[in-house]
Amino acid sequence: MPMAPLPTLPARPDLPGRPRLLRAALGRGARRFRRADDGVAAVEFALISIPFLALVGAIFETALGFFASQNLEIAVSDTARQIYTGQFQGGLAAGSSADQALANFKILLCRDRVTIFPCGDVKVDVLALPDNRGIAITGPIDPATGDWRAGFGTRYQAPEDNQIVVVQAAVAIPAFFSLLNPSTYKASQGRSRIIQTAVAFRTEPYK
Repeated sequence: MPMAPLPTLPARPDLPGRPRLLRAALGRGARRFRRADDGVAAVEFALISIPFLALVGAIFETALGFFASQNLEIAVSDTARQIYTGQFQGGLAAGSSADQALANFKILLCRDRVTIFPCGDVKVDVLALPDNRGIAITGPIDPATGDWRAGFGTRYQAPEDNQIVVVQAAVAIPAFFSLLNPSTYKASQGRSRIIQTAVAFRTEPYK
């Protein structure tokens, strides 16, 4: 038996106010979205947290580098005093080669001393100059390569009494915020900041 055709539903008449109601609802939603302030603090902090924390880190790193520089200066001044009085020449350096005397000076530099830099990595030059020669101190970093200057930290010239002596020391400390601190160098162990100090004096007439 053939099935009877399904009845056709009449088309729904368009409501004349329907588009107007839809636009009004969308407008109310947009206004609520603009007025909503839930999570504003979290979004604003997320936007400024990275540069803010980087700036705080750079300030802390600069302060730490300044303290390390003062620490190195005190250590070199205290140790160089033994050269000034002749105690080092007559003690740890007596009968030693230049390399061994320099190694002994570095041991004395780090002995019984608390430092915030790797004391074993300190590079030291001890230069004895004649009276008729001007004092010219070159930096520990080669500006052409951005690394240690060739030969720096390997020279020890045994001072005599009543002689001009220059003791120069430098060490690299890690730099984590090098983009915000231009005084950093690409040393062989990575991006670092170089702290350095030098003292010049005339030894006592201890002989």
